[in-house]
Amino acid sequence: MKKIALSVALLASSNLYAADNLEKVRIGFPPAWSAVEAAIPFGDALGFFKEEGLELEYVSVQGTAVLLPQVANGSVEFGIMSPDLSVIAAAKDEKFPIQFFYNFYPRNIFEITVLEDSDIKTLSDLKGKKMGVGALSWGNLPMSRLMLGDAGVTWMKDVQVMPVGVGPAAWQRMKSGSVDALNLPAPQNVMMEKDGTAIRRLPIPEEFANLFANGVATSEQLIQSNPELVERMGRAIAKSFVACATDTEKCVKAYWQIDPSSKPDAANEAKWVDTFSAVNDGTYNMIGLYDIKENFGQYNKADWEKFVQKLYEGEQISTTDFDVETLYTNQFIPGINNFDAEAVRKTVQQLPN
Repeated sequence: MKKIALSVALLASSNLYAADNLEKVRIGFPPAWSAVEAAIPFGDALGFFKEEGLELEYVSVQGTAVLLPQVANGSVEFGIMSPDLSVIAAAKDEKFPIQFFYNFYPRNIFEITVLEDSDIKTLSDLKGKKMGVGALSWGNLPMSRLMLGDAGVTWMKDVQVMPVGVGPAAWQRMKSGSVDALNLPAPQNVMMEKDGTAIRRLPIPEEFANLFANGVATSEQLIQSNPELVERMGRAIAKSFVACATDTEKCVKAYWQIDPSSKPDAANEAKWVDTFSAVNDGTYNMIGLYDIKENFGQYNKADWEKFVQKLYEGEQISTTDFDVETLYTNQFIPGINNFDAEAVRKTVQQLPN
């Protein structure tokens, strides 16, 4: 992505880092950066990362299975990823040398959808059907497999699971009947609806809906060698979420400053803004972001234990005899939250529409 400067004065606060002193860091996200996830690009455009001495390079990969080793070896400093594969590796005593330090999605954002007139009403009805997923390397699949197993549907036996990607090409696979259902993140489903496809979301048990999803992870080596960098990154992310939740329309419009090629022509601009604003607003409602007033990004040990237990019950792991606290850290939460959230909101409110 090529960055260009915003044409309006965004922040009145002083910048502690000169442009030539910024530290370049890579942040990875599967499958691809877009206005579907506008918060971090919005914070980037607002200067939150520059304030922390950081210059972002956006990295896109096809799934957590691809991103995780890159974060572990330091070729990508920060990754937004599902925790499933990290837990599975730890249970095999093959733990990746990473830790999650920011709870990006406090609730599960993956849904299973069908066309509105489909005869599939429950997860159990997927028996004998075909389900599309973004890619077979996506980190949410172990939990999806477990969820279907609890409904009596055996993965790759009772239901055929097929990689279909994301966006219109994936939606068309369901519309054409080549797959009967899609297991994609909620933002994709909002976009599908905005595009004119009537869908239904299959009921998901609360025990799965309440599990956290993607978090921000970094290598243990970086945590040890440069903890201040990790804290600064987390603080900029927290500010970005607060900013985007304040006004999702301004948030998605600012994405054009990060990726100018994403800006639609004048005839389609209003629809584009409406779609991506709804996508971000829907995500924030789903993960409960609007209800969080403090301790942005914090993890709870009991939630990790529940996550591990579900994978164990679903025979995704053979033991729970490992320390879940090696998988995540809350050590940066006080520093991450050391900012004035109300000042961030006022900054956004003062921006031109």
